[in-house]
Amino acid sequence: MIPRNYLLIFTPALSIVCLVVVFFRSPGFGGRPATQMEINLHRKTQTGLDNPSGALKFKATRNKSCPQAALCGSTNKTVEMHLELMPLNTLKFLLHGMVSSVEFNCTTLKYFGKLGAGIYPVCMNSSSIIPKPKNCLVYSFGISNDWSFDEDFAKYGCEVHSFDPSIGKPDHIHPPNISFHNLGLMGFDFTLGNGWKYMKLSSIRRMLGHQNRVIDVLKIDTEGAEWSFLRSVVVDDVDELLTVKQLIVELHTPTGGSRAMTSYDYAEVIQYLLELRRLGFLVYLNLQNNNCCANFTPLFPPGLAEKCCHETSYVNSRYLVAK
Repeated sequence: MIPRNYLLIFTPALSIVCLVVVFFRSPGFGGRPATQMEINLHRKTQTGLDNPSGALKFKATRNKSCPQAALCGSTNKTVEMHLELMPLNTLKFLLHGMVSSVEFNCTTLKYFGKLGAGIYPVCMNSSSIIPKPKNCLVYSFGISNDWSFDEDFAKYGCEVHSFDPSIGKPDHIHPPNISFHNLGLMGFDFTLGNGWKYMKLSSIRRMLGHQNRVIDVLKIDTEGAEWSFLRSVVVDDVDELLTVKQLIVELHTPTGGSRAMTSYDYAEVIQYLLELRRLGFLVYLNLQNNNCCANFTPLFPPGLAEKCCHETSYVNSRYLVAK
C-alpha cells in the first residue's frame, strides 16, 4: 500500500525546485562499483556531491526552463525540502511515481529496434517533435551487440551516432551509414585504466561539431552511468538539454550491486529528476524492465513488479509550444 504522505509529497514536489543536501556516492561503471581512482576523478570534476555539508548549486540558466509555466511550475523561488529526512519507503514511492507517471499524452508511437532489449518508442504525434527524414540527428548510447535501434533510425533517414566503449570496437561506419564512436557518456571527461574513454554530452557535441544542432532523439542505456550524465545536464550544463527533443533513458539503481540505496541516494536522484522536469521534460511513456536485476540492488518499494531498472521516455515540452 502506498503511504498516505506519498501523495501529499509527490504533487507539490513536481512543481518546485529545491536544494537538497546530498552525500557523495560512488558512480556505477557497467554495473560495478567505481574504483578509488574513478572516485577521485569524479571528485576533481564534479562539485557538491563530494561535499557532505554542501547543497547542490544550480546555475541561474536553469530559470529559462519550460516555456509552459503551467506544466513545469517554472517559479524562480528556491525551497529547501531536505528530502533525505523523509522516510526511506516514502522516497522509494516518490521516485517510482516520478518515473512511471505519464505527464504528456503521446497518441502516436513508433518503435525502433527489434523486440527485446533493443526496441525503444519514439513519440510521433506532433509535427514539431517528429524526426524529419534527411534532417534529423540521433545519439544512441549503449549498444552492446544490438544495433537494431540505430539501424532502424539510419534506414528512416536520420544521421545516427552510436557510442559504446565496452564492445571492443574502434571508431567505424556501421551499415547502413551509422557513425560508431568508441566512447561512453558520463558527466565528466576521463579515461579508465583499461582504455575506455568517457565524455560529457557537451564535449561530445563539440567534438562532432554539433553545438548548434538539435538532437531529435537521445537514447541512453548505460548501466548506471546515466545518473552522472543527468547530474551534469541539470546542474552544470543545463543548456545541453534545451536542444534535445526526446530523451529515452533506462534508469538503473545508482549504487549498482554494491549496496542498498540510502535516503541520501534517493534524495540526490529525485533532485535530478525534479530539475529535469523543470527544464521542460515530461514523461510520455514508461516500461517495466527487470532484466538488469542480476547486477543491481532493488531500487523501488517492495511489492511492486518493478525492482531494479525502468525505461522512461521524455518529450521536451518547449518543442510542443505552438509557433
